Amino acid sequence: MRNFCLLTLFGLLSLTLSTQASLALESKTEQVESFFKVTLPYKGEPSIHQSLGDAMAILLVRLTGQKQFLTSRVAQAYLKNPKAWLKTYNIVPRTEEGVLMGRNIVYTFLEDKLRQEFHQRFVPIWPLSIRPETLVLGSLHQGGTVTQLTDETLQYRVDAEFRAYPKKIKLPIALPSYQWDVPMPSETDSEPFSPTASTVLKVLAKSNQHYLLRFQVQMRGGQKNRLIWVLYHSEGVQVVSGELIGGNVTTLTEQMFDDVMTYYVQNYVQIKEQITDHDNVSLQPILLTVHDVMNVKQMAQFESLLKSNPDTVRSVALVSMQAGRVQYRITPQMNYQAVLNWIEGWPESALIEGVSADNVIEINVTPNFFSDKTE
Repeated sequence: MRNFCLLTLFGLLSLTLSTQASLALESKTEQVESFFKVTLPYKGEPSIHQSLGDAMAILLVRLTGQKQFLTSRVAQAYLKNPKAWLKTYNIVPRTEEGVLMGRNIVYTFLEDKLRQEFHQRFVPIWPLSIRPETLVLGSLHQGGTVTQLTDETLQYRVDAEFRAYPKKIKLPIALPSYQWDVPMPSETDSEPFSPTASTVLKVLAKSNQHYLLRFQVQMRGGQKNRLIWVLYHSEGVQVVSGELIGGNVTTLTEQMFDDVMTYYVQNYVQIKEQITDHDNVSLQPILLTVHDVMNVKQMAQFESLLKSNPDTVRSVALVSMQAGRVQYRITPQMNYQAVLNWIEGWPESALIEGVSADNVIEINVTPNFFSDKTE
């Protein structure tokens, strides 16, 4: 059943590949152009660039589909100087149902420059064309009463409004226009109750969506709120779930959507692996030797760096450590040259001359390599 789900996404991906363009280089439709526009509330800041860093962070999550990407060295380079990637900005009225509610600032980033930069750094963009649509069934459990979160109920339960974030990160979602009967656990349950596959299938068939996300926020008075969620794919089977505790409902739902998006991106990576296997391209392990690593803390920092780009490096295993020399076995997501180019681009490091064997990389690092990572 999992293979069926992947094959469905594979079919969508194949349509994109048949255009002879990279997955990251989609046609410039109006939808794709808006991909590089980020809109934020304008609060009359002294500088129009005051919220530019926040806009860049949103854009990076939107492009990669991975919130954890923001902690990588690649992302930090963009966040330190977001102005270098800004094309234009504009302050526009913000209206709701025809009523002026304030102003927004719209940042438009340099699409071609960013796509080229991502391509050179081997950072995949998660294409809009294969982002699955998700039917979202949300509810509030408060004081013994369960309220389903529909377009109508969200008009007065603004404290539970969750649609702004998926819209911001370009995660397609839909809400049903009808009452549903897909159960969630009671407040005392520790594990989500999984409805039958037939129940989920009926709801998905009615909505014509790819996935169903069922969540419930349990508001517990003076205690912290609890959010439980379950994601089902098109065969009605649960694929991932989670439980979050916190005080702010918006923060909880944002974290939920980040986790859901991470699952989708992992499926996208698996699809790329299937294509690689289909093309009989073998990705062999790479032996990486790092010289001048002086202590265990630096070794841990280096390993964390290797794991910061999961679309380039699938896994990292320590092979040996002696006399300042550390060796890792890398299982790559991309070919050897792509991994080599990525590592070669790190500042304060240098490839050792004379190493020409395939699937072997040796680098020197300077003390400055770790200086900006030391707490």
